[in-house]
Amino acid sequence: MMNDILKNQNHPDLIKLLKASSVTYKTAKSGETLVLYFIIILALLYPPIFVYSNEYFQLILFGCSFFIVLFIEGTYGYLKGNTSKGALFKEEFDTALFGLPWKSTIRRDEKLESSIYSLKYKGPKISNWYSPHISNNIPRNIAIAVCQHTNTTWDIELRRYYSYLLKSILFLYAVCLFFFFVINNVKGQLIFIICFPMLSFYTELIKMIRGHLSVINKRMAISKHLDEIITNRKEISISELRDIQDEIYLTRLDACKVPNSFFYFFKDRLNSVSEDYIKSINKLYDIKNSIFPLTNK
Repeated sequence: MMNDILKNQNHPDLIKLLKASSVTYKTAKSGETLVLYFIIILALLYPPIFVYSNEYFQLILFGCSFFIVLFIEGTYGYLKGNTSKGALFKEEFDTALFGLPWKSTIRRDEKLESSIYSLKYKGPKISNWYSPHISNNIPRNIAIAVCQHTNTTWDIELRRYYSYLLKSILFLYAVCLFFFFVINNVKGQLIFIICFPMLSFYTELIKMIRGHLSVINKRMAISKHLDEIITNRKEISISELRDIQDEIYLTRLDACKVPNSFFYFFKDRLNSVSEDYIKSINKLYDIKNSIFPLTNK
């Protein structure tokens, strides 16, 4: 029955996987947010301090910017590792809940590992990861597609909002830096000396923006494919759902993450959009089922 998805999603063993995923993703997000704070502070303080300081202090600043770049590159592997663990725990949750076969090329986590991470979880109670309001008139395989769709589109909008923020920061900084140079009549050679260390700021933000846009484009393709199946009431097999799940798993592996503070700010709005979509799908299948009763539930 379709509603076993809604019931089983709150099983203790599955909630444990979500807790473990939350902990590992939070570690990755905290690291990336710390890196972002570092480079923003560097970008804001470096030009004025460099212009008004002596040569000795300028050399110290240059050295600090150099080591910050090394720190950013050195922590990438650690952040990527935590992201991979979080994606793996989420994959185990989805495949167990949906009854999808496990892909043999993906290494399963050790049960001890998920237990260790889940016990570190200190956040609010986790329940109903997928909406409990999906209609029983929706066939089980389509219901899985609806869960995949809402999960995918939720992430698209969240990343889109965050990308707008990063682009705004980049644009405003470039404008402010330009006016700073003009007002202080900074000469060309000094501008080059100041801007060269600022490359870490630009490259890191551009890398983040590109990473999020890449995931957005991939998830939009998945979402469009799922929406066509759902709204046109097409048949979908377990093997096709497994293929879609593969694509979702790959996007979860991306190291670019949205900070939790940003996530909580938009959480209610995005949940409302998701619930509205489910209401429209429920209405579609409730009407169709009253005319053409479904047998594959």
